[in-house]
Amino acid sequence: MAVEIMKNNISRGFNLVEIAIVLVIFTLIITGILRGQELINSAKARNLIDQKSSFQTAFIAFSNRYKLVAGDLTTAQASFVANNIVKPSTCGGDGVINFDATNSLTCTAAESALVFQNLTATNLLACANCMTVTTNTAATTANTYINSYSQSLQFGLVGASNSSSGGYWLDPNPTLMPAKNILSTGSKVTAAILQQVDQKADDGAPHSGLFRQSSTDSADTTANCTTVTGSGSTAVYAWTTTGNANCAGAWLF
Repeated sequence: MAVEIMKNNISRGFNLVEIAIVLVIFTLIITGILRGQELINSAKARNLIDQKSSFQTAFIAFSNRYKLVAGDLTTAQASFVANNIVKPSTCGGDGVINFDATNSLTCTAAESALVFQNLTATNLLACANCMTVTTNTAATTANTYINSYSQSLQFGLVGASNSSSGGYWLDPNPTLMPAKNILSTGSKVTAAILQQVDQKADDGAPHSGLFRQSSTDSADTTANCTTVTGSGSTAVYAWTTTGNANCAGAWLF
């Protein structure tokens, strides 16, 4: 009889209390995973903001210390600054920092990587690989400031665009907007992370304020990183928070 009772107890399965305990444990695990991912995404967004702040502080400090523009020095100016400063072979001192050789507005010389080199050489920015840059070399992951996705940041003068095929920084009515110096976040960033950056440091919209959607550094198109309602100057854009498109942002200076 005792053996039969034991068999019945073994085969009776889970009761409601046990099932409830399992569900609670499962819920706690899922909640922990989601909360952990949220914290990771928040940290990635904060890192992009911190990089911008570090760069901005260094760039302004260079200007205040030397009364010159980092990345756009003449031979005489580079000699004055010293510290193994690398200068552009052409177009130095014209007041324009060319984003890269193909997208520059006034000169075909790339100067973006030189900005980071100049700031690093004067101990205003921490970027060991930035010291490997040579004259007019395009910005790459090997010679410039990089984001947490191991993609290169770039700085320089570029124009606006509202084209679905891309542009350098997003504006609904680019014909009315002058070109601006931008600091790109680098690519490989999801739009969801960029939205967090925008919400923490700007107005939350990819088409207005000082933080915009960008297609620099081989990032995906505006159409894949944002959604839009309306058209022309009345268009309203929003970050696309689903999917894992290769996106980028741009800080306007």
